[in-house]
Amino acid sequence: MSSDGSAATSTAATTPVAGVAVLTLSPALDLTLEVGELSPGRSHRAAPAAEVLGGKGMNVASVLAALGVPVTAYGPVNEDHWPGASSSDEGPLAGPGGPGGPGEPGPVWDLTPTPSPLRRSIAVIEGSGRATLVNESAHPHPPEVWAQLFTTVTDRLNDPAVRVLVVAGSTPADCPPGLVPELIDSAHTAGVTVIVDTSGQALLAAAAAGADWVKPNDEELAELFSGDAAATAAPPAATTATDATATAATATDDPSRAGVRADASRLIGRGARHVLLSRGSEGMVLLDETGPRGRARLDEALTGNPTGAGDAVVAALAACLAGRPDPRARLGEDEVVEILTRAVAVSAAAVLMPQAGQIHPDWRALRERVHVDDHLGDHPPTDSERTGDTP
Repeated sequence: MSSDGSAATSTAATTPVAGVAVLTLSPALDLTLEVGELSPGRSHRAAPAAEVLGGKGMNVASVLAALGVPVTAYGPVNEDHWPGASSSDEGPLAGPGGPGGPGEPGPVWDLTPTPSPLRRSIAVIEGSGRATLVNESAHPHPPEVWAQLFTTVTDRLNDPAVRVLVVAGSTPADCPPGLVPELIDSAHTAGVTVIVDTSGQALLAAAAAGADWVKPNDEELAELFSGDAAATAAPPAATTATDATATAATATDDPSRAGVRADASRLIGRGARHVLLSRGSEGMVLLDETGPRGRARLDEALTGNPTGAGDAVVAALAACLAGRPDPRARLGEDEVVEILTRAVAVSAAAVLMPQAGQIHPDWRALRERVHVDDHLGDHPPTDSERTGDTP
C-alpha cells in the first residue's frame, strides 16, 4: 500500500469475486442516536452512538451479505476507517462480520485508499420511529483516487462471476462526471446488469446512460421533475410507448398515484430500462417500458428505524437479478412478483433493526404479509390480489 496516501494497486485478482459488486461513491461514518423525542432548540441525552462504516452502497453490501449473496464493496475510504483498520497489502479486506456482528458473513471489502477524511452521516431516531438525518458533504478526493477506483471496478466487471453492479448513494461534487456513465457502459459490455440508486442530476445521467434499473422514491421524483433539474437536463430520446402510458395514467388514475407513475415513466423515457419506485408505507411500484408491472405493500406499516429501508430494497433487487440466466430478457410475471415481494419484505426487516445495513433474521416470515397487486388503476385490490408467498 502506498505510504503517500495514493491509491494502491489491487492484488485481488486471485481472490474469488462476488456475484454482486457494490460501489459507494460517497461512503460515510454512520452514527445512529436514539432519543425518546427530538425537540429542536433543546439539549438531549442519548445512549452511546452506534458507529459503523456506511453510506448507501455499504449498507446495500451488508444486507446482501445477510441474504447470503456473495458481494464485494468498493469505494474511496480513508484507511483509518477500513473494516478492522488493517494496513496489510494483501488485497481486499474481510469485514469484521455481517450486519449481525462478528461471526456472521459480511462483504468482501475492496476499498480504494484516500487521504481525505470520511464524512459523517448522523441519524437521530425517535421512539416513534421518526428519523432525522444530518449528512455531512463529502471531502474531495485527489484525481488519482477516482482513477484508481474506476480501474478497480472495471477490472472486476470483466470477471464472469460478477452478475450485477450496484451504484448507490450521492455523487460527490468532485467525482468525474463521466465515471458512472462509463461504468454503466463497461458493465453492459461485460454482460453485467446495473442498478443505480441516487437522486437529482446524477439520477438523470444514469438513466440517460442506460442503467438497467433505477430506484428513486416519490420525494426524489417530485424534486427531480418539479423544478430546474428536469428543465436543465438533456432532452429525452424519441417518444416511446412509455410516454403514452404515462399520459394515459395521468388522465385515468388516482391523481397522486398517477403523477408519481408518470414521473417514474419519464425516467424510462430518458433511457432507464426499469424503475423500482419506493413510496414509503404505500409500498413499491415496478415499471418498465410497457408501463406499471406491479405494486406491492406490507399488510400493515411497521414502526422502527426507516433509514436503511431503501438500501435494503436495492439489496433485495440485486439478489433477485444476480440469479437471472438472461439479464436482458423481459421480466416474467413470476419474476415481477418475486422482486416486489422480496423487496418489501427485506425493506420491512430493515425497519425492525437499530442501524442501517441490518435486517431482521426472520425476514422470510414477512413475505407472508406482502400483497402484490397487478391491477394498478384507482380501484382497491380485488380477489386477484396475490400474496407474495410464491413457490
